[in-house]
Amino acid sequence: MSVWFRSSPVANITAYVSEVMTRSSPKRMRAMRTEITRRTFLGAAGLVATGSWLLSTVSAAEPNGLRAGAATADITPALGVSLSGPISKRGPAQRIVTPLDARALVLDNGRERIAFVVCDCTIIYRDIVDRAKRLVQERTGLPPERIVIASTHSHAAPRVGLATGELDLQYYDLFCQGIADAISTAIENLAPAEVGWGVGSKPEFVRCRRDLLEPGTLAMDPFGEQKDRAVMRGGNQVTRPAGPADPQVGVLSVQHADGRPMAVLASFPVHYVTGDKRGDVTADYWGHFADRLATLMKTDKAGPPFVGIMARSPGGDIAPYRGGYDGMKKLGHALAEEAFRVCQQIEYRDQVPLGVCQSTIDVDVRRPDTKRIEWANAVLAGTWKGKGLRNSKIYAQQALELAQFPATVPVCLQAFRVGDLGITTVPCELFASTGIAIRKDSPLQPYFNIDMANGFWCYLPPPEQHKLGGYTTWAATSSCFEVEAEPKILRELLRLLHEVARPADRE
Repeated sequence: MSVWFRSSPVANITAYVSEVMTRSSPKRMRAMRTEITRRTFLGAAGLVATGSWLLSTVSAAEPNGLRAGAATADITPALGVSLSGPISKRGPAQRIVTPLDARALVLDNGRERIAFVVCDCTIIYRDIVDRAKRLVQERTGLPPERIVIASTHSHAAPRVGLATGELDLQYYDLFCQGIADAISTAIENLAPAEVGWGVGSKPEFVRCRRDLLEPGTLAMDPFGEQKDRAVMRGGNQVTRPAGPADPQVGVLSVQHADGRPMAVLASFPVHYVTGDKRGDVTADYWGHFADRLATLMKTDKAGPPFVGIMARSPGGDIAPYRGGYDGMKKLGHALAEEAFRVCQQIEYRDQVPLGVCQSTIDVDVRRPDTKRIEWANAVLAGTWKGKGLRNSKIYAQQALELAQFPATVPVCLQAFRVGDLGITTVPCELFASTGIAIRKDSPLQPYFNIDMANGFWCYLPPPEQHKLGGYTTWAATSSCFEVEAEPKILRELLRLLHEVARPADRE
């Protein structure tokens, strides 16, 4: 169910006094009295509201209009931190090719404050997300429900939450601190701002990575069953893609009141760029996007630096781009140039409604049956005589791990509103068709989704893709939801979008 939320006056005052007193410049001290009065009023208003809203959405900004702030924090791991995931076993970090960052954007229209953070890592599990959000709330008073924390899904980066030793646990502490630093600094950087939104397109970089085999041709899965009609590498036997590819580049642009660029939050679905070396750490194309866009914006170095943020839109079935380290740079630069082009056409506004609606729904887990458990034990014992794939042992281990999962798991979903722009977040890797379907029916336009946000569960294939089989549908911790999970989540995201798009007449 969705919940209406607003932090208490006491929490707002306490957080703000702490923030100001620890950074006691004369200017900030003079502003404290006015800000305490404002926050007390806002908190008291929230305490008397009722209903299913998380936040009111259409509200006039305060007389001074919109404020925004952006910042980055270094989250580069030490050498030796694990880069392995549930399926991919990459070993420890051995070389830093490019640093990793947490990039934050905070928007505040005088009544609502929301924060977006995108981190250069493969996956962030929910317990780490929750730790980081608690730390942010302790520092700033910003409630967890107003924050989204997402991963880029660079494959040459840590899977944050799958600790293999003490070094990983130490890194997770620094990782959470980095997220809190990025948001805290973005809040310190809040300044009069204008926002706008638009969409671009880069079709030359996207294609579905699931191909249909010729009629009558079936491929073997790791469980020893020859029944897959969809494969990722089918050679000459493939006929056509198993689904659509979405080339949209979503863009939310923020500039200072005087027109100086402040930040861009964009989205694109390419999975990652192949060709990195085992043990290397890199921000992949997401890092190159940030660097190139900052150069194109020609920002004033005297003030807070410009922050370019690229998130992953639905890309669970979108192919990685090939090209190694040069390909990472090529793709990142091309997307930055497209985002820059879109920014030049945007109509900016200094007063916009802000809102977020959040809900948690329960989704069933595809736990293995007795037959699958017997198969897994036989594979791991070396007594299985059937035919499978080279990764059958991994999937056998995954089956036993999946057997320990609860029957249902909670899935956190969000819908944000920034003016007419709609943004949803999901802790999964959506397929392109799901993102396209939501956009078609979204009451807020333009629209984009941020994948792998507020934790991570698994791939989210639509039911029709489950019927085709293939990787991303094979039952494992990486694809553990019930077959009907995608339509459940799709319906709930649309409900949240419609709710967050309503006028705030409930207040």
